[in-house]
Amino acid sequence: MSEPLAALFFDLDGTLVREGAGEAVQRTAVTLAQRHGLSAEGILAANTSAWRDCWADQGERWMRGELSGDALPRDIWQRTLERFGQDDPALVDEAVEIHVREEKATFTLFEESLEVLDALRADRMPLGLITNGPAESQRAKLVAAGIDDRFDVVIASGDLGVVKPEPEIFRHALDLLGIRAAQAAHVGDSFTADIVGAASVGMHAVWVNREADAPPRTDVPHHDCRSLRDVLALVAQESDSRGR
Repeated sequence: MSEPLAALFFDLDGTLVREGAGEAVQRTAVTLAQRHGLSAEGILAANTSAWRDCWADQGERWMRGELSGDALPRDIWQRTLERFGQDDPALVDEAVEIHVREEKATFTLFEESLEVLDALRADRMPLGLITNGPAESQRAKLVAAGIDDRFDVVIASGDLGVVKPEPEIFRHALDLLGIRAAQAAHVGDSFTADIVGAASVGMHAVWVNREADAPPRTDVPHHDCRSLRDVLALVAQESDSRGR
């Protein structure tokens, strides 16, 4: 690294916290089927189709904070249940309530997440979070996962109306900590949103590539790691090189 590392930024979903949306939908479908005599398999199929349609219509606006945090899931469940001839608003409310509860239960950390964050904090490394999604729901995930107190700055796309990989969200994060891009690294699992976005502003990009996939692009400079523990090794290596 050309300059001493002054801060580390992390993505949230898929990087620190496991993606649990699919599991939450399955649990919701089973509960609704048991309560109302519907087909869980049918609910899942309808939800998949509704999600695809709603995301195409509203996904970008939802992540930018232009819609309320529950607007997208509410519309998805409304469209899902309408395909069963169920248009009772109370049933939609019930589905959303179950989904939110089950989704919170899936917000579990990867086994090394807390270890890595605490090691970096103990080393007095400033930490930031840059995440796509509505501000309220993303911060609720941090609370549910028990890591809301681990970061010096938290930026959700819904705060700014700007989503990764757009450079503005990364520049805003750097400005909040008062550092230059060359002094910071961003760690994330999405090559497009995290790696391309961070590299575009001159940050060091660290791809959490747990499945050892080939990079979608070869023209984007980045570190490739299999675990968040590899981030600690990178930081230690950088520190050792400065000490020589």
